[in-house]
Amino acid sequence: MILAVQRLKEMAKGGGLLARWTVGYYVATTILAIVHSTLLVNLLWRRFFDEVTGSALINTDSQQALVDERGELEIHQAVVDMFDSFIPNNIVAAFSNNNLLGVLIMSIVLGYMIKGPNSSILRVTREIERIITVIITFLIQLAPIGVFFLILSNLMRLDIAQIGANLGVLVGGAIATMAFHLFVVLPIIFFAIVRRNPYPYWFKSSKAWITAWGTASSAATLPVTMKCVAERGVPNTLSKFAVPLGCLVNMDG
Repeated sequence: MILAVQRLKEMAKGGGLLARWTVGYYVATTILAIVHSTLLVNLLWRRFFDEVTGSALINTDSQQALVDERGELEIHQAVVDMFDSFIPNNIVAAFSNNNLLGVLIMSIVLGYMIKGPNSSILRVTREIERIITVIITFLIQLAPIGVFFLILSNLMRLDIAQIGANLGVLVGGAIATMAFHLFVVLPIIFFAIVRRNPYPYWFKSSKAWITAWGTASSAATLPVTMKCVAERGVPNTLSKFAVPLGCLVNMDG
């Protein structure tokens, strides 16, 4: 995010226009994804789920404490806490507590305040970016093993037939909803703005979305996405701002 803001500053007056269009597009498509997925879940997919009963609903002490704590939280307080998290009191604590919004805001402010392309902070940031890319690439190879052991404990105490049916509906519903967003909503937006057939363009960028689907990681997919964008002829000045920003804030697939 620090590097994205720096690249935006390098574009001078054109940077403001790019920022408005980019953020506006991300917000609009995210809202559309939330709306249609919520409607599909409530009107269609929830009817196919079997209600879990019996021992599967028994919580451990730590889980019950979390349920009790969140049960006392009012909806308006959750919204207030979210806005409070935008400006963390301690940035180190924000990192350790996974306060991504606070880290994001801090990065934007820091990226704007850094002066000059040869700043030592920027050199450190670029090096950290390269290190993280190497680490994530390694972790992708371990992901299947990690996911297996993550769900193993639940498989031992749940009704396999029941959980299997619910899991099948969950996976099927998620894929169908994402397919609707990917093959209907986004192509309509693409055609309305670019006036080109979106599907050939989408298939030419298949490396990016296959990687995203297989890893479920925006950060892991980022290098592949950057390569696909470059192959489509998008200028580096644009892609190096819009793509990393989307990696962080655009959660609509």
